Amino acid sequence: MQEEQDIAAQTFTWQKAATKPSKKYLWGSLFGLILLIIQVDYFLGYSMTQNPQTRPTLSIINKLLKRPLATYKNINDFTVIGSSISAIQNKQHQVQISFINHAEFPQDPPLLLLTLRNLQGGILAQRIFDRATYQQASALNSLIPPNELFTINIIISSPQVINGYSIELK
Repeated sequence: MQEEQDIAAQTFTWQKAATKPSKKYLWGSLFGLILLIIQVDYFLGYSMTQNPQTRPTLSIINKLLKRPLATYKNINDFTVIGSSISAIQNKQHQVQISFINHAEFPQDPPLLLLTLRNLQGGILAQRIFDRATYQQASALNSLIPPNELFTINIIISSPQVINGYSIELK
């Protein structure tokens, strides 16, 4: 038994003794790993922040790194629960739209595509309203909290009679 261990431990002239890897390999591997992480962040970072499954983990990591996380945006998480249009005075109309943010995270208010129609169903006017147009100056930087009702009032002018409208969130 002892002879077998001696033979196994014996080194021959053509064998080289095992050497410890150079520090260059350690630093090179570390540098390569850091570059890989930076590339993943650059190419997949935004799409990963928009994924509801990965966002909580990324939020924790970004808090540790003291980096801001991109605002969550998913138009499919908004539901329009009501809208109305009413004439007020001098060919002006008030459009009121209410919707809810069903996402688990706060979101920016969406863009609104308002289409006004005549009696035959043709388009009279079409306009996209952004948050700067329909929000008050004090609320411009605010996000819509999760499961929160949000109501918008817009006053528009129309030289023709409006017989219908449609609203689309963008």
